[in-house]
Amino acid sequence: MKISGFSTLTEAKEYKEVTDKKQVGSGQARGFLISEGVWTRLRTIQADLSNALSSLADGVIVTASDASSFFGLDTATAEGRGNIASVGVLVSAGILTQTQADTFLGLAITIKTPYADTTQAEFDARDIEEVLSVTNPSLAQHILTLSITTQPSNSITVKVQQRFGPNNSDLTIWHDCAQFSGVNFTQQTYKSQITASPAAYRELRAVSDQTIGMSIV
Repeated sequence: MKISGFSTLTEAKEYKEVTDKKQVGSGQARGFLISEGVWTRLRTIQADLSNALSSLADGVIVTASDASSFFGLDTATAEGRGNIASVGVLVSAGILTQTQADTFLGLAITIKTPYADTTQAEFDARDIEEVLSVTNPSLAQHILTLSITTQPSNSITVKVQQRFGPNNSDLTIWHDCAQFSGVNFTQQTYKSQITASPAAYRELRAVSDQTIGMSIV
């Protein structure tokens, strides 16, 4: 989410981007197991072929020692479900605590707070998204012409979006259908070709990442 989408600085600072990689890299896993004192226990179990968990310990150590490998944790796959179940086995056997298991599984998740250090001055100076509705859009293929009143600091692209349906109460979601490219100078106008509508009713709008004083001429 862009910072222009927040109403207050507090909302922006508290915003979190959560990414689930659905896997833990071998290096991550090895570092975790060593720092938690689990690696040595696994090596001991691996060497004891009479131990029922010898094969499991061997699999963990071999995977964690291979720089190109990882522990898949995607519950949509048999591998992921098997690895998660194996973590449960290690907990039941007392090799991992539940807290350690949760921490290990949590290594697959990355949480970022991209605006945590944003100052009030930076927030106040942020670019605010501008949306311009197009009045009485044609259903046929046609050209839209855009003008602006505020020059952006760099050349930008303004998206043209549409939604359509049999009438104004039964419409698709907004989706991109064209764009104005290279929008930069207030002294110029910019053109974009709009395809014909596939339905009986259509709405169009122009969407800019920043306020540039748009109008359709």
